[in-house]
Amino acid sequence: MSQFEYLAVLVSVIVGLGVVHLLSGVARLLADRRRLRPYWVHLLWTWNVFHYLVYYWWFVWRWSAVSEWQLVLYLFVLIYAVFLYLLCAVLFPPGEEATDFREIYLRNKRPFFGLWILIVLVDVVDTRIKQHYGLSGFGPLLVAVWVTLGLGSAVAARSSSHRLQAGWAMMFFGIMSVFEYLNFRVLRAD
Repeated sequence: MSQFEYLAVLVSVIVGLGVVHLLSGVARLLADRRRLRPYWVHLLWTWNVFHYLVYYWWFVWRWSAVSEWQLVLYLFVLIYAVFLYLLCAVLFPPGEEATDFREIYLRNKRPFFGLWILIVLVDVVDTRIKQHYGLSGFGPLLVAVWVTLGLGSAVAARSSSHRLQAGWAMMFFGIMSVFEYLNFRVLRAD
């Protein structure tokens, strides 16, 4: 087992727990559909987070090019996965008794979007560390994505407008889909 494979196991477990958490939440909605009231914006964010988890797991492979790992580097990679898992827990809170997922979504939107802002901030630092290790960056496109995700999440955290929440969920999906397609169609280590 290589050093990277050893370190990637814990990251993969956390990402896997996030996927399981989301799938369990959706399964709960399907199984108890007479009692539970889904909210399509919440479901779109569920898809966005699932999509992002898969993207992150795919992207972690780029780290396989690093031959020497330091603890601070590993902690940044790990904390990113932890924040992603926490997004899943905020979307489907453990032990939640409420039946209206619009209510759950609106009640938890501040921590949810606060986590997205933290993810952007960690990604900024993480990208600087990657460049130190010789991994290629994504230039102005990534900066535009960071600014858009940070500002969009800050506005969504404060707004209860259904239209704004729906628009931001759709815009997020579009931004990330285009960015991922342009940069990560092929799995490779730099």
